[in-house]
Amino acid sequence: MGKPVAGLAAKINMPNRYFALLVCVILGIAGCASVEYIPKVNVLQNDSGITIADSHEHGQESLPGGINVPSGTTVALKRLEPLHNQEPRYFIPASESLQIVSIRDPQKYKLTQNIEQWRRILDGKLSDAEIHNLLEKQLGEIPWMNAARCFHAKLQRHDFPWGKAVLFITTYVQGKTGGPVNNDMLVLVVQGVTTDKKYAVNGHFEIRHPDLPINLWDKNTGGKAVFDIDEETTQAEKWLNSQPDDSFQPPIQKYIDFLDALTIKAK
Repeated sequence: MGKPVAGLAAKINMPNRYFALLVCVILGIAGCASVEYIPKVNVLQNDSGITIADSHEHGQESLPGGINVPSGTTVALKRLEPLHNQEPRYFIPASESLQIVSIRDPQKYKLTQNIEQWRRILDGKLSDAEIHNLLEKQLGEIPWMNAARCFHAKLQRHDFPWGKAVLFITTYVQGKTGGPVNNDMLVLVVQGVTTDKKYAVNGHFEIRHPDLPINLWDKNTGGKAVFDIDEETTQAEKWLNSQPDDSFQPPIQKYIDFLDALTIKAK
């Protein structure tokens, strides 16, 4: 492939290195430049018990409502336990995916303010109460989440080999659900930014607690911790915070071990 390019460069009287740069610019205008923003993502061998089902790279994606998601890589995890109900209305389970997307052009995706807020959180200069307050105002995740968070329990910050992140447990809703906080809708969220500030890391992982109802329609709630998902989220958060990290299934530490084994590099 090198000879034809060199020959064409000679015909238009342009040095090869400048001609190659011109080709890159033209390809970039055509939409190919975003490929270089896709990260190379690997997971090193670890003892977390969390396994990968699939991993794929993607360019910019357009979602309904005029929402654009930057180029990146999505890592899908294998579910540890099947969902107990497939009812789609208001039912937003953990996606079991980790998205690593480019944030090199935040203005293009209207992410500038969100990125600044997350960096404030991750810098460690804010107290837990200040972080919680920002999250309660529904600070948008990166890249995007089309639902509101009900609470922010087990909030914790961590340093990983690839960058910094915040983890918390929540449930997402789109309107009134009329049911209890339950395991099918409980989600462990990770939101981070890589050390080189080129990528945002966002994950939604399944997590359960044996003392919560199975799903919205669980009738066997005797002896369980039952909190109305519409009216008692403050009480639910306090209860979740009082539970040991290792009482959840899987234990929160297992996900931390998985994230510790993650490597993210610019190509």
